[in-house]
Amino acid sequence: MDLSPGQVAVVTGGASGIGLALVTAFARRGLTVVAADVERPDRLPPGDVVYRPLDVRVDAEVGALAGWVVAGYGRVDVVCANAGVVTPPALLWEQPAADWLWTTEVNLFGVVNTLRAFVPHLVAADRGHVVCTSSIVGLAPFPGGRNGAYAASKTAIVALCEVLREELDEVAPAVGVTVVCPGPVATRIRDAARNRPADRGESRPGTPPPPTVFDHGMSKVEPDEVARHVCAAIAAGRMYVLPNAGTAPHARARVERLLGEL
Repeated sequence: MDLSPGQVAVVTGGASGIGLALVTAFARRGLTVVAADVERPDRLPPGDVVYRPLDVRVDAEVGALAGWVVAGYGRVDVVCANAGVVTPPALLWEQPAADWLWTTEVNLFGVVNTLRAFVPHLVAADRGHVVCTSSIVGLAPFPGGRNGAYAASKTAIVALCEVLREELDEVAPAVGVTVVCPGPVATRIRDAARNRPADRGESRPGTPPPPTVFDHGMSKVEPDEVARHVCAAIAAGRMYVLPNAGTAPHARARVERLLGEL
């Protein structure tokens, strides 16, 4: 799918990090972009960009956003289910229930709500592209990472996208699907307290992972680099995006372990 002026893109988690980089990349290509987030962005990039407040945990809010976009612009072409959170690290059985709930509500059900609200419009038009932001831990969880809730939610996103691809092949094969699996990215995602809702309590200090846990030969990239890879994947119709150098071997090693057990 070629990205071109006149198209409309929606990005959840669009106020910062990867989301804001996607908003900027689409706007530079002349798209009309809706940046949706629970927090207001410090800035919006030049172009036809509008901010809309959105809590992806709330199905009705996401549905209302989809209705607003289609009613106001008459179309939607690119939908990026990007909103995500991570809580302080802890051993899986020591992570508080509130952390499991919040992570799952945003990372998993936020994507589910977004797909349920927007995909029917793409199917009806038989065009467009869906982008979901997972993580390299969705393909290859790292020992010692100490965030089972995050890894579980991001693995679920990969599975959702694979199922979505199969189902769209049956009813709307022209609609594209891309799942983004970044490694380390220079964002504020670990500032967990900044947008944690009051009903999930306060973040508590976690148990830091071993200092070598992220020493896996992966490069750290800027959000703009992730957005560049996403735009290229949309244009090429690619399913998987691993934007960090050094991440592919980890995904490959997981597959090889699986095949070795058969």
